[in-house]
Amino acid sequence: MSHRASSGNHLLFITEPGGHIIEEGQTVDLTEKYPAGIDVSPYYTIRVAGGNRVVSEGAVMFKLIMKIDRVSFLTLDQMTLYPGEKFNRTYNVPGEGIGIKAEAEKGAGVDAVDLAVFGFKF
Repeated sequence: MSHRASSGNHLLFITEPGGHIIEEGQTVDLTEKYPAGIDVSPYYTIRVAGGNRVVSEGAVMFKLIMKIDRVSFLTLDQMTLYPGEKFNRTYNVPGEGIGIKAEAEKGAGVDAVDLAVFGFKF
């Protein structure tokens, strides 16, 4: 699963250019294409940046989930963003992989979110 990474920053994941659309009350696994999570094992730190677009109609909760051996282990962090808000956080690598889910507020309409994950190695 792990691979050798050169030093510096590496883009590990990014949502599609138009943003990821989430219907009201739905929970979406933004990293569903990575069943074992985004492989963060070769890195020392990761940076997760995301946002709830201005055109969104409600709040969205992002959940960062540590994964070990393809199993969701613990929630690393969670944050709720209202339309137009963004976050940018750095974490020590939390294990082998990381999964990210976004949950749209019930009764608030359609939301559009963006997310990027970077890995850093000295």
